[in-house]
Parts: sequence; structure tokens; C-alpha cells
Amino acid sequence: MAGEIRIDELNPKGEGIGTSKRERVFVDRALPGDLIEAKLRRDVDGVLRGDVVRIAEASPHRVEPPCPHYALCGGCTLQHGSEIFYRDWKSSIVREALAAKDLSPKLWRDPVFLPGGGRRRVTFTAEKRDGAVTLGYSRRRQREVVAIDSCLIANPAIMALRPRLAPLLGPMLQEGKPATAFIQTVGGQFEIVITGPVGRHGVPDAAVREAMTTLADELGIDRLSWRANLGDVPDVIIERQPLHARFGPLDVALPPLGFLQPTPAGEAALVAAVLDALPPAGRFADLFAGSGTFTGPMLARGAVDAFENVATTIRALDDAVSDNAEGSLPLKAIRRDLYREPLTRAEAERYDAIVFDPPRAGAEAQVKELATAATPVLVAVSCNPATFARDARTLVDGGYCLDSVQVIDQFTFSHHVELVAAFSKRARA
Repeated sequence: MAGEIRIDELNPKGEGIGTSKRERVFVDRALPGDLIEAKLRRDVDGVLRGDVVRIAEASPHRVEPPCPHYALCGGCTLQHGSEIFYRDWKSSIVREALAAKDLSPKLWRDPVFLPGGGRRRVTFTAEKRDGAVTLGYSRRRQREVVAIDSCLIANPAIMALRPRLAPLLGPMLQEGKPATAFIQTVGGQFEIVITGPVGRHGVPDAAVREAMTTLADELGIDRLSWRANLGDVPDVIIERQPLHARFGPLDVALPPLGFLQPTPAGEAALVAAVLDALPPAGRFADLFAGSGTFTGPMLARGAVDAFENVATTIRALDDAVSDNAEGSLPLKAIRRDLYREPLTRAEAERYDAIVFDPPRAGAEAQVKELATAATPVLVAVSCNPATFARDARTLVDGGYCLDSVQVIDQFTFSHHVELVAAFSKRARA
């Protein structure tokens, strides 16, 4: 099925939206103003989608993608739009999510757009066929793995590993069964976590462990882990030394898959925005604290209670406090599942300000409790404008003012965007 379609808008996922026979169709790599010939298909979810076959009339926003792999690779969403269009679109994702909940901040702070090339967390897909390993990114909505020899978003040190990594994975992988290799680098150290079936029986046997040792030796990998499935706790196979990350006065030994912001520049921008929203001194809580990205810098302002549900992360924060050479730190790391056991109103009111940075699902249960509290300042960090807008609506309905929002884009060329928002409790009449 094919047809000529005029693209009218771009949705938050970066898909062009047009109409075919009175039905909306979603087209990858299309832009508003494009007149395209598209090959149409009905997805399993019933949505009509299209692939560009020919551009009959190009959008005024269309440019030549800078990456030579863009036509095949599924790693980026929007390289074919001009910089001005791209920045307006990224900002509009946040603005429209808030408008849908009838919200607008008192102040829109200047957005921060960061260049590519700094991504220190990258996941490649590896597939072995006829003994040869292809290592790269999967095509969007397809199983095909595209080998890449350059990447505009990844840290160059990671890309330098890629061609040497592919053949070293060969002895571990099962023929025709893809696995992923998550690579993270910080301070010149590297870790790799392999996910998927390996060896003859799907798990690391003696031959696989020997191949992993060879890989770690030849590439200088500090820690190498394996897990069968996403969501499993990684099994550390080799650890010469843990990876260390510095957050203010905290020197944290990261557990396997320990969370870092994708780029150092993005981390710095988010931390600066959070600190700008906090009072100069007080007692603070950091909810969904992770490895301490915000906890560490907040310690310069006062005592911090860091709440996180991952046991290994809590231990890492405790160890960082114990090992701190600069003296005692006013930090208490608390293990708590804030989805099942959110801070109560009484607990929230112990703090002068609370920072919360939940996963993409947002913090619905926690925000319902915070909305009833009188905590003077709340600072939200979000990577999902839709769930942030939902949670912000709850806070505003509970008596908070949405003082400011700042868009921070460290996911260059993707449809993902982050923000930092400041709330203050309105005085009761």
C-alpha cells in the first residue's frame, strides 16, 4: 500500500503525522511541510505507519543529516531537521505537555542544548552469523543490526573500543541469537555488561569466562558482568576495580550498571539548575537519589537524606560517606521503595526543600503525598514531560506554584528531553 501524504506536524516521538484516506498515518524521518510518497503498513497495534519512499516536496526545515549511518541506523530520531526546528520542537514537547494539563510556569528559563559526542553510556546490539559478529545499533522497529564505524553522540573512547570489541565477543555469543553490550565509561575507566544468551547453554561456562578474561585484558576493561535478561541483577565476572564517580564531596564506587547521567555536560547542567532552585541552607531530601548525582552537590547547602530503593546503591553511598577523607558528611542514605511507601506528609514537612528525580513513569504516588505537605520548596527533575505534567498538575492542585521550568537537552538528536522545575508552596489565605 502506497500513497502521497502531506505531513502536518511532528509528534513527541519524532514521527511525522499526515492523513491518508481520512486516517492519520505516522511516518518516521518526515517533517512538517514534507509532501512524501510513503509505503504504508498496519502495525500490530492497529496504527497506520509509513516509510518514506520519495520526497516529492521537501519541508523548509529539512537538512542533510550529518551522520553517514542515519539512513539505516535507529539510534537517532531527528538529524534531518534544521537546528532551529530541532530546538523549537524539543522545547515544544515540554510546553505542550504542560499546556495539556492547563499549566504554565511563571518563568521559562533559557533552555540548554548540548552538543553530541559526550554520551558515556552506550548500548550496542551484537549478533553472530556464520561466525562473524555485527556490533552496532538496531534499526528502528526492526531486528536488523546495523554495524557502525562512527557515531555523533557517543563518547569517542567508546567508539574506539567498538571495532576491537566485536571479534572478542565472538567466542561468547550463540549463533543467530542477539545479545547487547552496555558500555559505560567514567574517569577513564570502563565497564561492560553483556545481556543475553552466551555459551553452549545460554550462561557463562568455562569457555565463555575465559573469553571474557581475554576481552577484559585486551581492552583494559575494569569490570565485566553478564545477565540473562534486562532487569536481572548483573553477575560480575571480572572486576579489577570498581568504577568511581565524583559528586561534590562524594567519591562513589558505582555498582554494576550504576546510574550516571548520559553525559558529563548534561549532569553539570542539571545539577546547576537544581542548586539554583534550592535555598542557600537547610535540611534537604533527595528522592530517587540514584548514585548521588544531586545528593553530593546538595551537601554544600546542608544535611541531606537520600532515598533510593537499590540496595547496592545505598551501600555505595554509605561507603562514600565512611571513606570521605574530608571529614564527616551530613548524609543519610535510606533504602525505600517510594512507589510502595512514599514519604508521608509529616515526613516531607521535616525538610526545607525536596528534590525528586523519578524514572520515566514519574512519581504519582509520592507526589500525591507531597501535594498535601507544607514543604516550602520542591524541585522536580524529569526525563518524561508527559508524566511530569501529570505530577505537576497534582502539586498545583495541592497548593504549589509552578515557579519555573528549564528544558535541558543532553539526548542530542533523539526525542528524549529533560527538564528541571521549581515549585513553592503558596501561602494560605
